[in-house]
Amino acid sequence: MVRSRPEKTPLFRPLIVAAASIAAVAGVPASASAAPPDHGTFSHHEVFVDPDVCAPEGFSVHVVEDEVSSFRVFYDRTGEVAFVAVHVDYRAVISANGHTIVERDKWTDTFYPDGTARTVGDTVHIQGTGPGLVQHDAGQLVFDANGDVVAIHGPHPQFEGQTFCFALQS
Repeated sequence: MVRSRPEKTPLFRPLIVAAASIAAVAGVPASASAAPPDHGTFSHHEVFVDPDVCAPEGFSVHVVEDEVSSFRVFYDRTGEVAFVAVHVDYRAVISANGHTIVERDKWTDTFYPDGTARTVGDTVHIQGTGPGLVQHDAGQLVFDANGDVVAIHGPHPQFEGQTFCFALQS
């Protein structure tokens, strides 16, 4: 499935939390002052057909997806994890019915020890052929410890259910 679909975002969070947890355990600071953050990167490349995202419109989409993420684990003065910040640079080329749209997103996910999280940035920026903007989600999303959205700041039409499929119809 195309990453920017709202239901895929929660699947990505366990991967981030797992990577951050490993970094946190491996890098517990020994001093009483806050340690420099641990950091790392990971990337993902995938080519696939998504039969679901535009299924209500009656077609599948072909996707070439690239994602590069970098994370930093920040510690407080006691050596406990204060928060984990993950910067995501996402690109997808999505095609169907002889049309192509390009998604270029950049955002930061921040995860806190109490289970809350927030996402800030340009989470959906999809352009069609020419200068046409197809869809744009930007601003901030705030999540409680259960993963439920508690605040939305800025336009987030895709997060709230709008699709980009109209730009790919024949």
